[in-house]
Formats: sequence, C-alpha cells, structure tokens
Amino acid sequence: MRRRRLAASLAVGLCIAADVWSVARADEQAPPPMGEVATLARYSFEVGTRPVGSGTDPADAAESVPADTGATVTAAAKAGAARVVERGSGTFTVVDVPASAVRATTSSGRLVRYTVEIEGGLGVNPTEVATTVATVLGDPRGWQTRDGVRFVNVSAAAAAGGADVDLRITLASPDTTDQLCAPLQTRGQVSCHNGGRVVLNLRRWQLGADAYGADVATYRIYLVNHEVGHGIGHGHAYCAGPGKVAPVMMQQTYGLKGCTAWPWPTPKAA
Repeated sequence: MRRRRLAASLAVGLCIAADVWSVARADEQAPPPMGEVATLARYSFEVGTRPVGSGTDPADAAESVPADTGATVTAAAKAGAARVVERGSGTFTVVDVPASAVRATTSSGRLVRYTVEIEGGLGVNPTEVATTVATVLGDPRGWQTRDGVRFVNVSAAAAAGGADVDLRITLASPDTTDQLCAPLQTRGQVSCHNGGRVVLNLRRWQLGADAYGADVATYRIYLVNHEVGHGIGHGHAYCAGPGKVAPVMMQQTYGLKGCTAWPWPTPKAA
C-alpha cells in the first residue's frame, strides 16, 4: 500500500511538473510587447491556422485585444477622417466585382474561391470595396505569386445559387466584427479570419493604422493581404530586425518594431 501511495505521489508530481513546463514554454513563445501601439494591447493573440480545404476551420487568427487593457487604437479619427459606423445592420450583401478589376490569373494552382460581402448600413461604396479587394488579390505582388494560389471571385448570383465559397471576405462594422470573430477578442478595433470568413473591421478600413500614417489606401492593401493570408494557412510573422522590411504576416497594425511598412506578400524590390 505504501508503494502504491508513493507511486501515486510521483505521478501527480510529474503531472504538475509537466503542466508548469508547458506554461513556461507557452510564455516563452508568446508575442513580444506591442511597442508603438502598446495602448492597443499588451500582447497579441494568435491561434492556429489551417489552409483552405483542410477540414474543420478553427477560429483562425485575429489581431486581438486582451480583455484587461481597456485598449484603444492610436490611429484615432481625425478631422476630415472617414466616418466609422459602430453598428451596422447585421445583414450582408454579396457584391459583384467589376470586370475591370479582375486580372488574368494562372490556370493552375490551388483554387481559392471568394466572395466580397458588405454589411448593410456602413455608408461605403460597395463597388469601390469590391474593386479594392479584387485588385489586391490579383496583383502580381500578391499571394498568387507568393503561394501559387488562384483566386476566383464568386458572383452574387452564383453564391445565391449555392456555389462553393472558400473565403467570404466581409467588411463589417466594429460591433459586428466582434460577433463574427468571437471567441477571439477584437474589441471593436481590429480584424480576423474565423472559420472561412475574412472579417475586415470598418474602423481599420476607414482609419488605417499608425504604421501607414495618412496612407489609408496602402493600409487597406496590407489589411486584405494579411487577413487573406490567414485564410490560406499563414500564421503571424515578426520583424527580422531594425531597418528590415516588415513581412505582410507581421501584425503591422500594432506597430513596426523597427521594420519598414510593406503591404505585399512578395519581397520588396531592392
């Protein structure tokens, strides 16, 4: 009996040690402090990503805001900035991409079918949003070149008819973004990829982020590429050192950590 008690005690001790080691390892691998946008969140949060078509989609990745910070983004609304509707209608419309925005793509490569969807009541031009998304995805500096994927837009009619869709690229109000990204905590500030839906937060779409200054148009390129990157299986990356070009999968919304902003998946030309 005494031996059994000793063995049980040893087993419990080993389990506790394993748990402590696991916690320590998780802490070692946690993302570093935010730096320039420390008011946004103390640490970024990332959960695993899976490529399209790999089975059950997890809540993939968000530039999430921990609950204990009461954080805000430093790229706040300024005089003349675009209006941000905090809560939209909660319903979505699939928007057709204009033919002029569709670029010729390769006939081979992994097929990624996508829709562009916009929440009602946001006060944005749907055609302009769809054009931006399609132009970014079709650009030779994008994921089609980097990963050899092939993006194909699914029209509103095709989607209504039940066509297969891999990524639903959705522009949503901050409040709706929080609902679509749950259980990830975006707190009305940032965006995510969650279960096959790429959620672009209207706040970031309209206001951009400090890393891109007043250049909101270029920040939108980054935003689309970063969140779609999660949708096709990429996790987060980090700055390689001061003066280096920031990888597109770096959380540039939080700051650059000494890197220079770059919105594309392919390397910046020297």
